[in-house]
Amino acid sequence: MTFRLTKTAAALALAVLSTLAVAQDDLLETEPPGRVGRVSLAEGRVTINGEVGEAASDALVNWPVTSRNLVTTAPGARTELRIGSTSVRLDGDSSLEVTELDDDSLRLRLHYGSASVRIVSEDVVPEFELSTPQARVRMNRPGRVRVDAERVRDTSVVNVFDGEAQVEGAGASLLVRAGRSAEVREDDVRTLQARRDVFDDWSLQRDKLQDGAVSARYVTTDMTGYEELDRHGSWRQDPDYGSLWIPSVAAGWVPYRDGRWTWIAPWGWTWVDNAPWGYAPFHYGRWVHVKNRWAWAPGRHQRRPVWAPALVGWVGGGNWNLHFHSRQPLPAQGWYPLGPHDRFVPGYRLSDERLRRLHAYGWRTRDHKGPDRRPDYRHRGLTVVPHAQFGQRGPVVVANVPKANSLPLVVPEHAASAPPPPLGWRDRRPERDQRDVNSVRDQRDVNSLRDQVRDRQREGRERDTRRVDLRDRADQERQDRERFSRERDDRERDDRERFRRGQRPPILSTNPAPVHAGAGFGQPGRIATSAPAPLAAPLPPAAPAVQPPPAQAPMVQRQPEQPRRWQRIERDEDGRDNFENRRQRPQPATMAPPMMQAAPQAAAPQMAPPPRPSMPPPQAIAPPPRAMPEPSPAAPVRPRGEVRAHTDHKGTRHQDN
Repeated sequence: MTFRLTKTAAALALAVLSTLAVAQDDLLETEPPGRVGRVSLAEGRVTINGEVGEAASDALVNWPVTSRNLVTTAPGARTELRIGSTSVRLDGDSSLEVTELDDDSLRLRLHYGSASVRIVSEDVVPEFELSTPQARVRMNRPGRVRVDAERVRDTSVVNVFDGEAQVEGAGASLLVRAGRSAEVREDDVRTLQARRDVFDDWSLQRDKLQDGAVSARYVTTDMTGYEELDRHGSWRQDPDYGSLWIPSVAAGWVPYRDGRWTWIAPWGWTWVDNAPWGYAPFHYGRWVHVKNRWAWAPGRHQRRPVWAPALVGWVGGGNWNLHFHSRQPLPAQGWYPLGPHDRFVPGYRLSDERLRRLHAYGWRTRDHKGPDRRPDYRHRGLTVVPHAQFGQRGPVVVANVPKANSLPLVVPEHAASAPPPPLGWRDRRPERDQRDVNSVRDQRDVNSLRDQVRDRQREGRERDTRRVDLRDRADQERQDRERFSRERDDRERDDRERFRRGQRPPILSTNPAPVHAGAGFGQPGRIATSAPAPLAAPLPPAAPAVQPPPAQAPMVQRQPEQPRRWQRIERDEDGRDNFENRRQRPQPATMAPPMMQAAPQAAAPQMAPPPRPSMPPPQAIAPPPRAMPEPSPAAPVRPRGEVRAHTDHKGTRHQDN
């Protein structure tokens, strides 16, 4: 009897252990990965979405990157992704899909555009794979590789600058060493010399900035975001917490207060900090308050630390009410940074081994008086906002939401759970699993993406053609403006030269109306471009009149004014009037400078000019007597052929013929 009971108990124990093992395996398959990348740089228009077909949003610095993410750059934009020590950079007009990113694999797919990948760690080499519509690229050694897809239709180009790459495509497998490139088409593969451009030079400069980071002495290079710590803070040793990193921030700065909360499946609410260094300190390690300053303690050096969406403790909820610039209290939701002795409670499924790695810090402490003496950061680092902010659509931007006026003296001791998902969120994992199973649908998606790539390339070629046409048109307009400016300057220079020589410059009219022959030509003043009005009949000569001269001033005898006959005066090429036409012009008795004469005015149509008042002609007034010799009478005219003789003062006689 005892033997049967023992046998039954052993069988039950084996069944329970096998059930637990199967459950643990299922949990490991469904739990989130412990490695997540980030967007470390975004220049220009860069978008990211959960998977192909979903609505895209603008990619921000420190945005988490995981499986099924699709990163797209607009023309002229660039971005950089970091997964530990691995760098993935995209040039403008590119689309990269992260098909799989977890603890054991890093698989990428470049739909179109250009991507530069640099692998430093030996552990990442067997995990890496990058595919294009025509080829598949694997690394045999750490190095740097540049891949172009669909820049030329149905063609992929792989340039290897460092290390070795294995390129598969068109039914062949090719080993490409440093300094060589492979051009893969659908039915052909050939090798060429590797070529660099400005995108490769930019990637090389980014690599130099990240090489030799001091932070690699204190944390592992598998920790994503470690390369940003050197430029924004300093390291020091603490007897209680070991290595501490102190950020260069203003006084009164508090962790988890300058950023936003966004929902990222399957982790839930994830913190995205605004600082360029705000990735590693908010997803690994703990925050401590030492000497009235906040410092980040990364903990024990681990080969590949476990990533967390946010290492905070939640406070409040529906039963905790505070005032937010309003008369009545509202439900409040708060969070604070976890300390080294606080346990992180994830809101997602996580295995025991992952939890152990997540809490295995190994800090030393001199305080052994129990948990009551541990530092409590719920008052120093607590941030409280209305609870309703987490129930709306979109992220919760902490800087734009109201804060609590004052915190109560007593904060709830019990740890609250994370807020619920935002409005309109639904789990898409079953849909993704179904798409993974159905390969035909995947092939349709690939064909659809290829058609989209070709349409994009055609639109790009048409856009380039329009740009060339607009550029040519702008150049032609600029040349026309320059030619017109030169001609205008030449005319002005010729006019100034003629004026300097005393010549009258030609009269130019900018009015496009035709110039009629008639009044205005040959006289100073403006040329009338309208049809000439009929001239009035000349007035009869008026009666003479005498004007009293000024005292002791001689009067000038004037002749009666004659009506002017307007004639068109032809001019020579040098600007002078023709002598024959000038001779026909009536000359007044008293000549005045040309600029002193009044310009003729055309008579208004259908109106006769007002009659002139009759004035007597001026009379000659004898000038006062002057001491001047009388003019000699005119000598008589000598007939032709007459001979005369005369004698000079010396008595010599002369004969005039």
